[in-house]
Amino acid sequence: MSLQRIDNGPAFLGVAADAGRPDGLLRAHVMLRLARCDMAEAERALAELAGLTALHQISGDYDLVAVVEAGHGEALDALIARVVGLPGVSRATTARLRSSVSASRARVFAVA
Repeated sequence: MSLQRIDNGPAFLGVAADAGRPDGLLRAHVMLRLARCDMAEAERALAELAGLTALHQISGDYDLVAVVEAGHGEALDALIARVVGLPGVSRATTARLRSSVSASRARVFAVA
């Protein structure tokens, strides 16, 4: 998997993975607070994990949000455990993404 920086002017927005994911994968957002502010080291460690599809720096109570995906629940749980167990992670909150919109009713939203 290759990661690509998302830049918009002077502000760093995040890192996104290549598109074209297979359907049927389970996804989760894992928000991470780092014990030390070494964002580059955390990004490198996270980028090495198979199953990471996006990584964003965020403001607020957490420093990063990692988007992860796996083919089944046990694999997603194991991936989340690996993310949360990385050195420097002092706190984590996970939100699993649930599909609640049928493909025929789905809409695309864009921010200008």
